Amino acid sequence: MMQPTANTRVIALIDCDNFYASCELVWRRELQTRPVVVLGSNDRCVIARNRFAKALGIPMGQPYARCRALLQRHHGVAFSANFPLYQDMSNRIMRLLASFGYPVEIHSIDEAFLDLSMFPHQKLTALAHAIRQRLLQWTGIAVTCGIGASKVQAKLACEYGKSNPQQCHGVCNLLEWSPQNLETLLTHTLAEDVWGIGQRYASRLQRELGILTARGLRDADHLHLRHVLGVSIQRIALELRGICCLPIITASKPRQTIMVALSFAHPITNRPSCLQAIACYVALAAHKLRRQQLHTAHLSVFLSTNPFDAQAPQYVNSAAHTLPFPTSFTPELIQVAQSLLSSIYRPGYAYKKVGVLLSDLRPQHVLQPDLFQQFSWEEQARRARLMAIVDLVNAHLGQSTLFWGAQGLHRPWFPHAALRSPRATTNWQELLALD
Repeated sequence: MMQPTANTRVIALIDCDNFYASCELVWRRELQTRPVVVLGSNDRCVIARNRFAKALGIPMGQPYARCRALLQRHHGVAFSANFPLYQDMSNRIMRLLASFGYPVEIHSIDEAFLDLSMFPHQKLTALAHAIRQRLLQWTGIAVTCGIGASKVQAKLACEYGKSNPQQCHGVCNLLEWSPQNLETLLTHTLAEDVWGIGQRYASRLQRELGILTARGLRDADHLHLRHVLGVSIQRIALELRGICCLPIITASKPRQTIMVALSFAHPITNRPSCLQAIACYVALAAHKLRRQQLHTAHLSVFLSTNPFDAQAPQYVNSAAHTLPFPTSFTPELIQVAQSLLSSIYRPGYAYKKVGVLLSDLRPQHVLQPDLFQQFSWEEQARRARLMAIVDLVNAHLGQSTLFWGAQGLHRPWFPHAALRSPRATTNWQELLALD
């Protein structure tokens, strides 16, 4: 058994099991023992599965048309992606984890790292089970907890716990393992399966250093690894040894970009519909900007045909513009985006997707006027008041209660989600009702 000292870092990874599918099952308990899949944009491909759907051999990314019959034969159910619900459930889970009083780093929508170094090491497994029980009781979401002396070890433990549910019961604590068992685990773990490695680095490790497994990576000369593959691979090797190189970061990371890009329900062959779509996407992106109290100074748009339609002519293009002053004013951003899209639009193509990317993001309270008095504080204040009113009305009366004329009244191209479950936690009109 590993003997942690008082100075040993203890990192736990909390990973929600089949998160999107689990969120759907919270509200449909009668489906707990049936195959369930969640579909992506326009209900085309599988983006999440529960364990019964995995047992049927349904892979991630498979078109729904190819597995629909299989699901029906086994009384399976498909749901359209319900991202407002998933994000709200994630927020609840993260708040619950924070309530335990230990530093929490939100790694993704369904993963979080906890620093448990100050907790008595002999009681770590009991604490992990208590965390699992509270999350399951208060949110209905089952999680797997992996514990190690570093983030990479915690990730390794979590993957083992998921692969061996009957043995681990949702908790895998590598600090309780004997050195022999740990050696066996590392020997049977391929290098490409180590968090942060992937196929590209795994190929280089095999080709240049002859390393195939996690054990080989751990035992390699870390200075030589840094020279050959860079500091990130060196840190992973050290983390496999139990040396914590990736600390828990509790502060939220500032956003670098905001993108909205959705595939159309059906191909678009005319300019007005493309301009209408980019206006809607810009309005969504601008709302995200204001919600995070940011401005953007750079805007890019792109459009593309369907790359999977081999019979149709293909066209992809993009354009970008640097704004004279950072802003989150939706009408200005729509005007710039539509101008850019018009410059790259070409008739004669069936377009499947347009998108907008906002970059060079800055805090909205930091404004730099110019020397030539083109910037107006009065106009800036007027725009801020207008957008605040629009956001307030939409927050109280529903999204798109107020919208811009460029977004259009009828949007047949808008991505559909015919199988979406109710947004029971974020929309008053979709609250669950008793029969």
